[in-house]
Amino acid sequence: MKRLVAAGGFFALALTASAQNTDQTVVVPASKEATLQRVYTSPEDFRLYKGEYSLSNGKALHLTRQGARMYARVDQQPEHEIIRTGEGKFLALDGKMSMQIAWDGPGSVSGELSYIDESRPVAGLPPARITISLASR
Repeated sequence: MKRLVAAGGFFALALTASAQNTDQTVVVPASKEATLQRVYTSPEDFRLYKGEYSLSNGKALHLTRQGARMYARVDQQPEHEIIRTGEGKFLALDGKMSMQIAWDGPGSVSGELSYIDESRPVAGLPPARITISLASR
């Protein structure tokens, strides 16, 4: 009988201890990629955007496709994998680049590019975000 009472006491203690731990919460951040709404872009659709664009600061934006993945880079800076998020809108998966490209007519393009310029690191300062217009294609 003493063992039964002792076992019941241990069981009650265990329930009390587990009840005290239920008020703790664990925050798990969602992946940035999971919150993005990807728009499927076939190779034929991407052909319209693929190529080189002159920027108003004299640099060039290069859009390429390798298999099912699309990439963008500015001049000789690192390449970023991009996804299409809407009509003429693209976003780098690492968050370092976004762009909007609009066709104004045959061979005429406008739009805006926002990117982290990593080409000229300044002593002690992080790379700067640049927002610039597309000049031509």
